[in-house]
Amino acid sequence: MAEKPKCEYCEKDAIGFQSFGCCCAYVCRDHADNLLLSLKPGEKKASGECYFERYDTPVPDHSP
Repeated sequence: MAEKPKCEYCEKDAIGFQSFGCCCAYVCRDHADNLLLSLKPGEKKASGECYFERYDTPVPDHSP
């Protein structure tokens, strides 16, 4: 079984992948761009040099 990617900024479980052309990262809910957050699980979006992919399995939100 493949290990789930971790956020490159804080090591939480990543909810997706985002790329802005020159930089890309696996990100958690806290570090995701609004375009990534607006995607449904499993959805992908490409626009110019930007690419966003929301993973199929939603990560539970443990916010207070």
